[in-house]
Amino acid sequence: MNICIFNGDMSRGGGTERITQILAKGLSDQAQYKIYVLNLNNVSGKCFYPLNENVHFVVLNSIGIKNKIIELRHFLKKENIDILINVDIMLGIYSLPATFLQRKTKIISWEMFNIRNDIGSKHTDMIRKICLRRSAYYINQTKGDMEAFLKEMPVKCPITYIYNPCEIDNTYTGYDIKSKTIVTAGHFFYTKGYDLAVEVAKKVFARHSDWCWKFYGDGKELKNIKKMVHENNLEKNVIFCGRTSSILEEYKKAAMYVMTSRTEGFGLVLTEAKSCNLPTLAYDIDFGPREIIDNDVSGYLVEAYDSNAMAEKICELIENEEKRVLFSKRAKDNCGKFTREAFISKWIEIFDKIEENKNE
Repeated sequence: MNICIFNGDMSRGGGTERITQILAKGLSDQAQYKIYVLNLNNVSGKCFYPLNENVHFVVLNSIGIKNKIIELRHFLKKENIDILINVDIMLGIYSLPATFLQRKTKIISWEMFNIRNDIGSKHTDMIRKICLRRSAYYINQTKGDMEAFLKEMPVKCPITYIYNPCEIDNTYTGYDIKSKTIVTAGHFFYTKGYDLAVEVAKKVFARHSDWCWKFYGDGKELKNIKKMVHENNLEKNVIFCGRTSSILEEYKKAAMYVMTSRTEGFGLVLTEAKSCNLPTLAYDIDFGPREIIDNDVSGYLVEAYDSNAMAEKICELIENEEKRVLFSKRAKDNCGKFTREAFISKWIEIFDKIEENKNE
């Protein structure tokens, strides 16, 4: 079976690119699949997260929506692609017309956000509705999001959810009890709530000025967040670390992970932090964190956008070394459902169902 994973731009170092790499690697290890990773755009022609040698990497080089649709259609036909996975449903703008009246290639639409997130486009709702009608499968990242789709959207195709995986190293038992570092990672977009993190930071560092908070990532809001940090005299405490391809090593040097996102499709960074035995804290937004964090067991779910409550919970862990250690020891307790093996197994199960339906 020839499978193409269709991604925006693998030269970026975000969660979408990371999950594409993980899926490509896991599937390329299966002898029955030939795997392609196709980029809509990628001027550099490089991958921030390296792909296996047996994964075929391709970029659509044409310019303009119409030309890319034509190029995509030719590519699917030339490589005899059986399944095209849209990593982000907005790629349906290209894949749906490219596969129109073409029976060979089946589309899987993979929701990278959630039903409450319009991804900044007035067309998102329309694209979702078309994908829910035209796809061979629609994949959500959480059970809660899938249930919302079933309740609120016109679902006309098979739909399920697959948790994003992380590397669970059960042999790693370390935790740096002497660390005075809080960490957050992700694109500097409005939805990620770095401005909310700065509001929390003001309250935390007023009580614990000897601690620091490291922000990993970049993006269009970076300049604004740096300005906020400067205006609040937090330069000594809030450190901008840029992007890194070795984030797990940074987690192992930290004391806790904090997420202040306004919305999440899943929250891969939370599972990665838990895999490194970090206590995790997040706002209790609609989808993502509540399926990952066991509240008051290995971390805290905090009332959404309440900076006072978040700062209080962070300070509680700073001041209570015993609780930090206890949360660290429990961090991996519910991580079995987030393994790469479970992730790849679910994808293979979906491919098999698509093949069965095609042969009926």
